[in-house]
Amino acid sequence: MNSKNRKFTRDILITSLSVSLLAIAAVTYLALQARRDISERYIESASVSALAEFRLMQSSVTASLGMVRDYGISGVVSLSKPKELKNQLLPIFKNKPMISGITIADTDGLSYFMLSDGTERMPSDAGDFDPRERPWFDPAIKTDDVHWSEQYLFHTLQRVGLTASVSFVPEKGKEPVVVAFDVLLDDLFQAIKKMAPSDNSDLFLFRRDELLLLPGSGEFAAGFAEVSSVSNQLVRNAHRSWKGGQVPESEVVSFLHEGKVWWCGFQPMEGSKDDLWMAVVVPELDIIGDISRRWIALWVFGLAFVLLSVGTAFWLSRRYGRSFQSVPSMDAGKMEEAVRALIAQGETRAVEFKSTMRMNLHAKKPGKEIEIAWLKGIAGFLNTEGGTLLIGVTDDGEITGLEQDVFENEDKCRLHFKNLVANHLGAEMSKHIRLNILPMDGKTVALVQCSSAAHPVYLKNGNKEAFYIRNGPSSDELPVSKVVDYIKEHWA
Repeated sequence: MNSKNRKFTRDILITSLSVSLLAIAAVTYLALQARRDISERYIESASVSALAEFRLMQSSVTASLGMVRDYGISGVVSLSKPKELKNQLLPIFKNKPMISGITIADTDGLSYFMLSDGTERMPSDAGDFDPRERPWFDPAIKTDDVHWSEQYLFHTLQRVGLTASVSFVPEKGKEPVVVAFDVLLDDLFQAIKKMAPSDNSDLFLFRRDELLLLPGSGEFAAGFAEVSSVSNQLVRNAHRSWKGGQVPESEVVSFLHEGKVWWCGFQPMEGSKDDLWMAVVVPELDIIGDISRRWIALWVFGLAFVLLSVGTAFWLSRRYGRSFQSVPSMDAGKMEEAVRALIAQGETRAVEFKSTMRMNLHAKKPGKEIEIAWLKGIAGFLNTEGGTLLIGVTDDGEITGLEQDVFENEDKCRLHFKNLVANHLGAEMSKHIRLNILPMDGKTVALVQCSSAAHPVYLKNGNKEAFYIRNGPSSDELPVSKVVDYIKEHWA
């Protein structure tokens, strides 16, 4: 080989080697950056989902409080009728298992209290308990909205929790009455922990003063413990990465624990004055285990084909670069988050979607069969454990909106809904049904929340009556031969 050929070969080898090394370095950098992006998106999505579970619980409790307040204003719920209160309040515990206790109290110190197990404290049994001294009483008197307290120690259970309270005036000229729902932090923690994204992940609650919640422990004041006293080293390492609240709520951090990389995201429970925070901790291998194997393979291929041309190196970077595209971030809208969480989980025994309230989209005109279809769903919810109906959402979870029903305005829509419920289910069922109309993505969605009815509910359609229950994600009509047995079992 002459010197010119040797020089040409040398230049080709040097050029190929240089380009290959540059390509490998670029792809490696992009892969590492993509790995971080994926981890951040994943942990952000997981923490937002867990927070959505908390806000969904808040929305559910708030709706039930509003229902009791309406009953109180109408005189149905009253401290002057203590013997009736138990039957009126027990269905709330059945439909809202996160509520541990309910208190009704007036400004004279008269109160009624009941635990979820049915234990009562009648107005005459108050003893040294004065509800006016509890942290939820005065704030409820001073506002028209539902008030959520800071965490505190419950008087009866001696366990820490939050209380949602609201006031109402039973009659004109009368003093206000406060209704309060207690939620144990232990129960709230267990409900949120179900949203942990993997088997190896962890989730914990803590306060800005660096006290951690220890579920089920009465060993520490108000159920919280100093970080230094917690034996779980993973939780301690994760909390240390919080840096005393200097990490913005939108930021995700990583840290080492037992030689492995872990990712942690932080969310304030409600941006609240009580500074209660939630942390979601996930090992990196649970997030990108498969992509990590691809990254190792990329190194092997890169070293094996180090002498390939620029085009081959570019093709490899493009070929494997596409494997590391970031997942889309989750929309963190506040008011719509609870509904979006319902849409994300799809139709279930307690959730149903309907595209329209009255319009047959195939016939391009209103159809009675459309109205009867969603009324069956409400009847099924009332006869089972309650549930939520979303109108303006397709079976696939696409938001199409109530605009397809062509109502003149929102009041006409509400009146149409109210009349259909009264005509087909009975006007008395309105106390178990709450309708909210929400703007979403430039459209409107009807959120219908139903509680379990105290008596059997029949759907009237012309001269016929039918009895429906929820069976999975659908409402099924029970044959006459089974209705009696179901009623005996469900309302016994």
